[in-house]
Amino acid sequence: MTVKIWNFFPREALYECYQCARCTGSCPAIEVAPALGPRETILKCLNLGHDEIVEDERLWVCCTCNVCEDRCPQKIPISDLLVALRNSAARRGNIPDKLEIAIELLAKTGRSMIVHQLDEMRAHHGLAPLLPVPIDEVREILKKTRLDEVVEF
Repeated sequence: MTVKIWNFFPREALYECYQCARCTGSCPAIEVAPALGPRETILKCLNLGHDEIVEDERLWVCCTCNVCEDRCPQKIPISDLLVALRNSAARRGNIPDKLEIAIELLAKTGRSMIVHQLDEMRAHHGLAPLLPVPIDEVREILKKTRLDEVVEF
């Protein structure tokens, strides 16, 4: 089932953009990787529709730092738009492999990355071992966010 992002983000907010590009000029993701950028995302949503954007891998480069919103003179909630687009992409199975692996690991271990010899490292630094993660609670959260429909675990 395709869910349009306009159910979760007010499309009319995009028409407030007058293309000053302050958002893109201050985007840290643009500086380090070929990202879509906030301005290009808004333009593509308006001109091509969200279906074009959710297939673009560059959507996942955004670090949701909200600098684009801070700099936007029109106060367009660009981060909300990007989150809605990513959720739509995820529902279609368009998730980067590394993110999918992290979600699977989170469901299995309660942690999003593997840390070898974690207890030994913590002891070496005088830290107590980490408490066990309540895996059932983590899985319940993943199910409530419907990630179990996107990633098998």
